[in-house]
Amino acid sequence: MSKKIFTTILVIFAVLAMIFLGFWQLDRHSQKSDINERISARLDNEPLGLVDIDKLKSYEIIEMERDFEYKSIAVSGKYIQKDSILIRNRTFNGVPGFWLLTPFQLSNSQIIVVNRGWLPISAENYIDSNTSAFDLIGILRKTELATGLQRADASQGVLESLARPDLARYEDQLGYEIFPMYIQLTGQNPQQADGFPKILDLPEFSEGQHLSYAVQWFIFASIAAIGYPLVLWSYSKGRGTKKRKESDIPVDYL
Repeated sequence: MSKKIFTTILVIFAVLAMIFLGFWQLDRHSQKSDINERISARLDNEPLGLVDIDKLKSYEIIEMERDFEYKSIAVSGKYIQKDSILIRNRTFNGVPGFWLLTPFQLSNSQIIVVNRGWLPISAENYIDSNTSAFDLIGILRKTELATGLQRADASQGVLESLARPDLARYEDQLGYEIFPMYIQLTGQNPQQADGFPKILDLPEFSEGQHLSYAVQWFIFASIAAIGYPLVLWSYSKGRGTKKRKESDIPVDYL
């Protein structure tokens, strides 16, 4: 196989690969858009209530997380203050601190964990002794587990803080059953008297850079598809000109 044919085959495969990657990025963009639309609809819909929480017990955890994460929820009950735990290495407006998670007992005695918001490092020993009833509004979030190279929390013992909202590990420490998703608080009545914890902002749902990546791949494919034939044509033209110049030498001179 000649070098020219081999190079041509490589260029063709490269162009096809870049076109494939372009369409793959378009598909990822479409998936992200669909997910963001579903999440926005969940946030805008009527909040779940106590009756809905009871119904969710029949769901498998995977189905529950898939279908109900970011769904608005409104419940009433009391915090179990003594069982609060901190989630470390969390920032708020660039300031390091913790998240405060507290079990919340509903009127039907079921318990769901609430992410009450952010505390500064100086408030590591924060204690809230308020035993009043609260009306909460928030969104459902799924539990978080260590993935990849992330280090998991110790599986035994009583921990003062967790690396992430790992509800299974938290439940083991509490010694009683909790709902398998937690509430990210967006508002409560009455409000926190001292201004802490600070309620977290809602997550931002971006479609990412998939669309721009797709455009880049299509541009690269176009450059290769158009540029390579031009290079071949220019090379062939150059060789043809050289041959003509050689043929112009007078025979008598030779």
